[in-house]
Amino acid sequence: MTELILPHQKPVRFASHVITRDGDKAIVQNEFGEVPSLGMIIEAAAQSTIAIALEEEIGRVGFLTTLKNVKLHSKPTISECQMHIELLNRVSGVGHLSFEAKQNGVTIASGGYVVVIQ
Repeated sequence: MTELILPHQKPVRFASHVITRDGDKAIVQNEFGEVPSLGMIIEAAAQSTIAIALEEEIGRVGFLTTLKNVKLHSKPTISECQMHIELLNRVSGVGHLSFEAKQNGVTIASGGYVVVIQ
């Protein structure tokens, strides 16, 4: 388990630690303190991006700028999820990623997003 370095604090810090990382893919444990809304899941996906940040991006600020094809597949039932993220493309500090939020192995939400690193 790798702890994540984020500026967020509870109650808006959701990303807890990296479960696995393989190149441009990672699974990150997220803990919400309550059953999450879709907005909380999207924020958790954005926070989880730090798990695949490049060395030179660590310590810089990232901004969620775009969402695409975000879907809530089923209502969350517990206060945690595993965020499966994949970097699809990176150009000059702009990353295009996809996410799947899973609870007990079932996808509850998915979509795409863009993060800009400043």
